[in-house]
Parts: sequence; structure tokens; C-alpha cells
Amino acid sequence: MNIESHEHGVRMSTVLATDLDGTVVFEDGIHPADREAIGSWLAAGNTLVLATGKSVDAVRLVWHEVGMPDPDYVIAFTGSVITDGSLHPLAITAHQPGLLDDIVSLVDGEPLVLYASDIEHDYVVAARVSQHSSIVPRSYPADLDRLRHTDLFGIPLYIPDPTVMDRVEPALRKLCAGRAEVHRNQNFLDVVPPGVSKGAGLRRLLTDLIGDHGDVYTLGDSWNDLSMHEVADHPVALAHSPAQVRAHCEATVDSAAQLIAQILKEQK
Repeated sequence: MNIESHEHGVRMSTVLATDLDGTVVFEDGIHPADREAIGSWLAAGNTLVLATGKSVDAVRLVWHEVGMPDPDYVIAFTGSVITDGSLHPLAITAHQPGLLDDIVSLVDGEPLVLYASDIEHDYVVAARVSQHSSIVPRSYPADLDRLRHTDLFGIPLYIPDPTVMDRVEPALRKLCAGRAEVHRNQNFLDVVPPGVSKGAGLRRLLTDLIGDHGDVYTLGDSWNDLSMHEVADHPVALAHSPAQVRAHCEATVDSAAQLIAQILKEQK
């Protein structure tokens, strides 16, 4: 892979857009090698984008509050909200009114957890299974009437049983057709506004906010990363990614630290 991108002899900033859950953030947190590598990445003058299905508050909890360096940008809610490195919103896209109530009716009685998220927080609308997951590390009881009159940026569903996932996913996609996007992330379904994806968010960042840049790398392990892999010069998957995700990437690595080390070595 040719990593250097030059203009008038000056190396432009290489961009790394990385997923969080299952890529950099795990049930036991961020691994020390990844933490060190990310610090080295930023110290070398490169650009770091966090691209995640998480809410702004969840990113703050698993990244900023554990002492990680500020990224340059965050694509949150699978692209519904784009922020700067300090989590101040730069671009937002909200759900259409009425969708949450329709999803509540659709999944009534199903063994899952239904969340709804405003610009900051995740709220539990219905919980019929244990709701512990690092993907939604902090949540609050929902006031459904208030949420009906609040801009929502994500409606995540946690479905740990594959049989239930197989039943709910097609029904949810049918309900949301033309009204919202449904992105699969491990045992979550993330319902986000129409046209929203990690790829669309990354493309908007590259075009409107980042400006001149070098090569773009993406790193991710799940289906909701496919759209951003399509935007990259160098899409990279984790070795544990599903076969479909690996097939869309030019390389696989065991960790973010491994990828960053490879790129920094070639930048010298």
C-alpha cells in the first residue's frame, strides 16, 4: 500500500476513520497498545475520525472520560450527528416524527431492548432482556411522551438472540422503508434518519470540513462499517470481522495498533 500523499513536496495528513465497538473499544475497555498507538498517530500530525453508532454521551463515556486524546472529528449515531473532537455538533440530521411509536408497536412483546436517543443521551423505551452492553454503556429511563416531541437521532435495538434478530430485522426494514435507514452492528440494529450512514458522514467530512488530506484509511469490524469502507482509499477490517466485511476490504489486521504501526512505519 502506498501511504504517502504529497502536494508540492509536503506530506498531507493521512486520515484514519475507525469504528469503536469491537474495533478499539471492547468490554474491558481500550487496550493499552491501541491507546498508545492512537497517541502516536495524532502526534505524527495525522487526522483521527471516530465513526460509531454510539450516541454523543456514549462516546464521551468510553473515550473522553477514560483519558483518550481528543480525535479530530466524531461521526456519531452512525452518521446522524457529526461533531468536532470535543463533541460539539457540526452537522445533525434528525428522525421524522412518529417513527418511534411505530417501532414500539412493531416490537411489542419481543425479547429485546429498545432505546431512543436525543442529541446527547440514550433512553430505554422497553427492556425485555438484560440490557448490559458496552455499545450503550449509559442509559436513562425514557419518558415516551417527551421523546415524541424531541428530535431523535438514533433508535437502537439490542437483540442478543439470533432467532429474534432474524425475525425482527426484516420486519423493521419493511417498516422503515423510505422513512429511515437500518444498520446492523453485531447484535444491534441502529435505526437512523434517511440517507444517513458512516460512509455518508465520512464523505461529508472529507468534502466540507477536513479539506486537503492524504490517503483515507477506514478500520471497522461490522456491517455498518461497509459504507465507510466504500469511501476509503484503504479499507481495512479486523480479523474477527464477518466474511462479508472482510471481502470488502483490502487487508485485515488483528488490532488498531497493528494498522497504525504499519502506516507510521511507511510514513518515515
